[in-house]
Amino acid sequence: MIKFEPIYLRCPQCNSWLEGHKLRSEMVNSSILYSDGKTLNDDYIITPQKIIICPACSHWFWIEHYEEPAITTTKPTEWCYGWNTWRFFGVHFASNEGKTALIEHYKSFLTSIHNIEREIYLRRMLWWAYNDLVRNFYQASWNYLFSGEMSFNVWRKNRNKIFKGMWLFRHYHEEYIDNCIALLRLVENRYSPSDDEYERSILEIMELYRETGQYGKAQEILDKVPRRTHYIANIEKKVKQKKDFVFLVVG
Repeated sequence: MIKFEPIYLRCPQCNSWLEGHKLRSEMVNSSILYSDGKTLNDDYIITPQKIIICPACSHWFWIEHYEEPAITTTKPTEWCYGWNTWRFFGVHFASNEGKTALIEHYKSFLTSIHNIEREIYLRRMLWWAYNDLVRNFYQASWNYLFSGEMSFNVWRKNRNKIFKGMWLFRHYHEEYIDNCIALLRLVENRYSPSDDEYERSILEIMELYRETGQYGKAQEILDKVPRRTHYIANIEKKVKQKKDFVFLVVG
């Protein structure tokens, strides 16, 4: 089954064409969800990429909405740069080097942003990028090896990479906490119950409190949440255990 639809966008600086892919909405339900809200489908992040570096001229620009006239579904006659040349700046997600490169990209973009909505987006992406270093730490456990998901040699190599990611996460930890707190300040009290973003923001605030070790604040929000979903139950369990790492919720 085809999960992505081809799209095409043009660099506003040099007019080069870039080919991309847009996830079909019906595939979202088969995705993997993490506690920080990052959702993947076949290892592809389903959140649209709003900031793009042109692979031809290195100009960076924003795509706020993946719709006409910013993008088109009609394939141009001119040659197009492939998705992997510009998707999240061409980084190699499977490596720790690629993950740290993504972190540095977002940090550099933040120095030039003076728009609150764009800053929220970038700080959220930066939060997820820091967490990518430890996102799959559960795969380093012996239980994961015995589950049969990987052969011993693949598990051993992956485990070494995960431990290196943990070391890098500790290296970035002060920056990570600073970014989480800055994001908290931006999203707290920003939305009212009538806003579409309100429920998501409450869950995000709760998770940011947990990941910054403010378990009492996280519990205060949990006590006010009326729906006891699988996600909420897992967050509450981690809060009571005073554990602050991102974790896999569904997948």
